[in-house]
Amino acid sequence: MYSVRDVVEAFMRLVKSEVQQDAVLVPPDDAYEVQRLPSLLVQGPRLVEDKDRRTMAKQIVKDTDALTYEEREYPRFYHLDFDFVVTTAKEAELVDTVAGIVVFFAFHREIVVPPDGHRLNLTELVPIGGLNRVNLTNLRQSSGRYRIEDCLVYGNNVTSGKLVLDRKFDYADSSPIESRTHEPPQG
Repeated sequence: MYSVRDVVEAFMRLVKSEVQQDAVLVPPDDAYEVQRLPSLLVQGPRLVEDKDRRTMAKQIVKDTDALTYEEREYPRFYHLDFDFVVTTAKEAELVDTVAGIVVFFAFHREIVVPPDGHRLNLTELVPIGGLNRVNLTNLRQSSGRYRIEDCLVYGNNVTSGKLVLDRKFDYADSSPIESRTHEPPQG
């Protein structure tokens, strides 16, 4: 099982290795002063619940080797939205960095989240250059919005117990009460 933090850390490691080594994660709508150019700010995540996938069902996970089970509320699905903000001093640097982001999302359609290798989809909501931003500097900027889809968020209320080993049925009819024990199949 993974957490939102695991997903964000895996995403930022991938962005730093494939797009820009000095990429910085900042909270949404936080003021941040760029220290070095070119710069890539990743603002987020903004969590958006996928309400169509919400259910009241329980999730039951059985471990037949240990003969135990765990029961919990079914997890909620959240999308993690990130704004990418590129800042450069020259137009050529801006175009190169924007091209790198476009290639990154074109060829990375999913992210693998450790420790269990769960895969989550990466999607482009607004292409880089598509978001309007207030730029009060003489620097060049471009921004876009991207999403990690369906991140599972589990609750902490877990019930665990043992699986049934033997079954005993009492049959009652007109004859005397009969009791039989049924052993689980061996194999």
